[in-house]
Amino acid sequence: MKKTKFSQNPVKVWKNLWFMVQYVIKYVPSYIFVTLVEGVGRGFWHIFGVLFMKYLFDAVESGLDFATVMFWTVLWLVYQLVFELFNKWRLKVYVPKAKLVLHEKIQNELYMKARNLDQSCYDDPEFYNDFIWAIRESDERVSSIMENFGLFINRVICSVAVLGILVTLDIPVTVFLLVSLLVGFILKNILSKMNVQQDEEINPINRKLEYIDRVFYLPDRAKELRLGGIAEYLHESYKTTVDERISCIKKWFKKRLKFSLVSDFIIEFMPETGATFYLLIRYILDPTLTLGSFTASFSAMWKLFWTIDDIGNYFTKFGEHSMYIEKVKRFIEYEPKIVGEVKEVPEFESLKVENLSFAYPFGDADTKILKNISFEIKKGEKIAFVGYNGAGKTTLIKLLMRLYDCNEGEIFYNGQNIKDFVPENYREHIGAVFQDYKVFAATVAENVLGGEFDPKNEEVVLSALKAASFGEKLQELPDGINSQLTTEFSADGVGLSGGESQKIAISRVFARPFELIIMDEPSSSLDPVAEFELNKSILKNAADKTIIFISHRLSTTQMADRIYMFDHGEIAEIGSHDELMALGGKYCEMYHVQAEKYSNGQFE
Repeated sequence: MKKTKFSQNPVKVWKNLWFMVQYVIKYVPSYIFVTLVEGVGRGFWHIFGVLFMKYLFDAVESGLDFATVMFWTVLWLVYQLVFELFNKWRLKVYVPKAKLVLHEKIQNELYMKARNLDQSCYDDPEFYNDFIWAIRESDERVSSIMENFGLFINRVICSVAVLGILVTLDIPVTVFLLVSLLVGFILKNILSKMNVQQDEEINPINRKLEYIDRVFYLPDRAKELRLGGIAEYLHESYKTTVDERISCIKKWFKKRLKFSLVSDFIIEFMPETGATFYLLIRYILDPTLTLGSFTASFSAMWKLFWTIDDIGNYFTKFGEHSMYIEKVKRFIEYEPKIVGEVKEVPEFESLKVENLSFAYPFGDADTKILKNISFEIKKGEKIAFVGYNGAGKTTLIKLLMRLYDCNEGEIFYNGQNIKDFVPENYREHIGAVFQDYKVFAATVAENVLGGEFDPKNEEVVLSALKAASFGEKLQELPDGINSQLTTEFSADGVGLSGGESQKIAISRVFARPFELIIMDEPSSSLDPVAEFELNKSILKNAADKTIIFISHRLSTTQMADRIYMFDHGEIAEIGSHDELMALGGKYCEMYHVQAEKYSNGQFE
């Protein structure tokens, strides 16, 4: 897997931070103002604290009147109280609401972006890891940047002012602190890069652990987990993966340890002992140093040490944010390669494939799934693609649907290359049921329509379910088309059998006016009798439509006008059922290998 390059110059860091802050400006602009108020207010808090301490001790030594001292003391306390109340409101009321808005808006934007990704993105492990990372990190990363930015502002304001104060009080201490903090910042920056590198290495391991976690609580995996040895295998795999995670953490811990020890010594131990000892000696030996100046020097030293160290921390954090944002940007800025310019797609008349070859983009480029495929389908024809598993049938459908673009050859829709069309508009004319269909935790009607149900579409839903031979089962459901499917969110949810679920999936192609319908193993979960009834219903309700059946169960193919027999990615034979049986080739052999129900004429 290609590793991230960790070159993070200041310009790049701030550009990346600005990229994410624009989401705040877009969705919650007041968050910027509130953050600035908090940053500036807290910065002056620290400055006033140093000055007030000097004033207080000098007032005691010089004997200023009590009323004046109390006036400035009360004023300082009022400022602290007002600021604390503001900060409590910010942390407890404002920020949680802002984060919710950011979460909703950013996640919605990311989901829409994910919907438009090319199918090939899911085949790229590196991109997919970054994609999951982006979905998981983005909104939290934005709010974290805002919090860090507010604290960074107050540290800068405080350190600049305190530095000015300390320079007037003690130059050697100032220089000593700045040098130690600079060295510490360099070491922390190295540690930050190590943290991101560790996260990048551990992210695929965590994804594997999350997958195993998910498998053990998903209802549709429950049966398989109780049969055979898959549960034990996954359990062992989980333990092995946990060991990998521990090894990864240990490896990076050893790498970070030496830098952490040196950094702590330079940043904490040396200033704490050296500068403190120096100030004490000076106070004892220098009679011109007042108690107020000593106290202010001591307080300013720690304020400067703490704020500049924190500035270094925030620079490091911003660099770390930037490295994460690189991954988010890669996902957000990804431009789909499956594109087109023609928006108006005419009604279907023909589909022609010429010399098509294809290999998956992240597999072996020399291993072609399809080789030199050519055929043509006319409006109203019923076509069957048959062949054993792995022959390339489903891959061909993905190309016809333009989930991928072919490596060689062309596909024409009504004589026009499908690459010219906007993919979404092109697909509006083609309805497909894939063999790995899914039923969602929604009502029957919502599953059929693929979205929100409007009562005015009730007849559309009922007609589609009837066409998919689901009418009898529908009568048994407690709330008809409003029945909730799966028990994911409702104890009263309906669990369907594999065949019933497949009929729900099939009904979707009848709920919309598709002109070309593709059925990828449409009856794989049905018994032969149910399969026969379903095929009759499909042909009856789609008599005026073009249908492509993909199957290795050949009862379906007898109804086709033309059959294409696929073998190892090539079209081996073409003809009707009777023609291919008379040919006595691969199709005939496959037919006779299957059950006798296909040879005794019971489905004719």
